[in-house]
Amino acid sequence: MSEIAKASDHIKPCNIEQSERHNRRDADYIGSLNPRILYVRTDLSHNNESYVAPDMKGTSLQQHYEAIKVLVKQKTGRKMQEKKVPYVAKSGKKKERNGSSPIRESVVNIKPDTTMADLQKYTERVHERWGVRAIQIHIHRDEGHFENPDDPSTWKPNLHAHIIWDWMNHETGKSFKLDKKDMEQLQDMAAETLEMERGQRKAETGREHLERNDLIIQKQEEKKQKNQKELEAQKFEIDKLAQASMFDKLLNSGLSPTVRKAMEDEEAAHREELRQAVTAHDKDGNLLYWVAGDKKDQPLMWEEYARCLEDEKSEQAALAQGDKEAAVEKAKNEVKQKYDTAMAELKANYEQKLQRARLAYDRDGNPIMKDFGLGNRQQITKVERIEMLEKELSDTKKANNDLLDRLKVMRDLVFAFCSLNFKKVVKIVFDQWKKGFKEFTKDLKDIIQEAMSVEKTEKGRQNYVNDTFQFAKMMAKTDPDYNLDFEDLKPLHEDAMRIADGTWDSYHERIEKREELFDAAVKAVIEMGNCSFQRHLNQEQANTIEAFLAFDGGDRNQLCVDIWNKAKPQVEYYWQDGTLSALDELRTKELYGQGKSQRHGRGV
Repeated sequence: MSEIAKASDHIKPCNIEQSERHNRRDADYIGSLNPRILYVRTDLSHNNESYVAPDMKGTSLQQHYEAIKVLVKQKTGRKMQEKKVPYVAKSGKKKERNGSSPIRESVVNIKPDTTMADLQKYTERVHERWGVRAIQIHIHRDEGHFENPDDPSTWKPNLHAHIIWDWMNHETGKSFKLDKKDMEQLQDMAAETLEMERGQRKAETGREHLERNDLIIQKQEEKKQKNQKELEAQKFEIDKLAQASMFDKLLNSGLSPTVRKAMEDEEAAHREELRQAVTAHDKDGNLLYWVAGDKKDQPLMWEEYARCLEDEKSEQAALAQGDKEAAVEKAKNEVKQKYDTAMAELKANYEQKLQRARLAYDRDGNPIMKDFGLGNRQQITKVERIEMLEKELSDTKKANNDLLDRLKVMRDLVFAFCSLNFKKVVKIVFDQWKKGFKEFTKDLKDIIQEAMSVEKTEKGRQNYVNDTFQFAKMMAKTDPDYNLDFEDLKPLHEDAMRIADGTWDSYHERIEKREELFDAAVKAVIEMGNCSFQRHLNQEQANTIEAFLAFDGGDRNQLCVDIWNKAKPQVEYYWQDGTLSALDELRTKELYGQGKSQRHGRGV
């Protein structure tokens, strides 16, 4: 009966030619094995199993190796390193490793009931963790060794599987890098997935991994040494028995019964003392006995009692560790539960906000509903609301365009019955409005005045003006190319009314006169400001400004501000404060018009 091996996965660079011959069980490979130490039983080979990745079917390992070389060249721009690289192992031995090992092979110990599905599950976990991919798996149940090559009953099977790995990252063209910690995790993963006891770590044993034949030789050597020790122990017991028999003969040969009795009593007392010294007892001197097992009701030795106490201590420590781990696990579960609850609430709130963000509401926050018929009334989304508004806007634009077309027809129809002079006046008003003018020039005023001369009364002329401006507004409304402001039309309308009531000439003459006086007042301030020896306005300058103020008749303070704002940019910066003070004297009449004597120096 075979012993179940511990979990182990030994990975090394794949010897492509040797691996394929070994895993296929080629006849020439089997024939090359030494019959004396034959470790492959062909009568068991039908129990073997093999798996090949779908994309590797029909492709040999050598072909795959050549394809990887091309891949590395494409991804990195360099040839794949293939020469062997010498190095010194931790044991001090000189070894060689392949420069690049894109294909690697591992030997995994398995149980008698391990299936191909179990191994595929293990390789899938390895792929998810490190990216390494299994391209072939071969289960061998026909390998092992004979402890005695001459005795077929000493056959010891070596149940294992060969996994061929693609160790290359096809995205970068570089091999995957697994450090010592990764390899330990890989061993843990093999034991966990295959449900086997994990083997001792290399860091604990310090032993190097042995290949198959070396391992068989080592096992045979260990058994040989064990047998040798047993033989030596048996020989020692035989010699001891022989010596004891000789002592008994000497003891019984020449001693009197009394002496013999005394020696036997002394030996018995010595044995009793020895028994009491090695037998465990409590503080009251009561012996301790085994209460279970093969030694039940037999005295307990101190050495055995010490081991029991140590085991009990270990069990208590294990229980304490278990309680600690259980407490930690419980705390972790509680934290995880709180986290999961918080995340669920956060997700629910987010989905609720997201749902609300998708739905349409009016300005008051009420949901916008739509009737889909048969009592099916649902709230619509913002996208649906936008589509509805776009449709409404399109329909409104179409209706407006239709209405505009009808208005144009009506406008043209009405305009057709107007006189040429009326049409000319409407065009003048519309053009001045488009250009942003606030008044009519004298030439345009004469044309308008002549056109409205057909009206003999002032009221009639005013109605004529209103009609022309209404028609100009109609033209603006019916022409979408113009976006005119009706407020800008008011100054033109007022100017046209002055033409109608005959005040246009006097109004514009007064405007021209005011502008003339205003310019003269500004000029007087500039002259005084730029005169280096003047600190005040002279009489002539003051009279010029007073003439403008009197003609305008408006607010004296505001008019002086208007004069200064116009003159200030033309006065030297250094004289601006003094000039403003002089103008302020005139504004408040401190020097002028109050009967005060004129001053000398810069001023009158």
